[in-house]
Amino acid sequence: MKIDAHSLPDDPEQLKRMLLELQQHMDEKLAEKDAKIHELLQAYNAKLAKEYAKKSEKMPGAGEVFNEAEDILDEHDKALLATSASVKKEKAKPKRRPLP
Repeated sequence: MKIDAHSLPDDPEQLKRMLLELQQHMDEKLAEKDAKIHELLQAYNAKLAKEYAKKSEKMPGAGEVFNEAEDILDEHDKALLATSASVKKEKAKPKRRPLP
């Protein structure tokens, strides 16, 4: 929408009206572009969420199926595990060698 400077009217009221129409037209275009950008961002975020979402089908209690070994431990075995885990070899603190 190019307007030649020589074709503009000399009446200030008509120029103001033209300016307001042009500004309204530009605001409408900007609103349309913002709506399109918002729509595209929503589609993009939905695609990302679908692509990188958790894909495994987890069922409640499914992790307990393979706990038979822990279930059959008797009290003696549990006590051994508790003592062996608590008795750790203390690591010596690293010492800085003196400078030559």
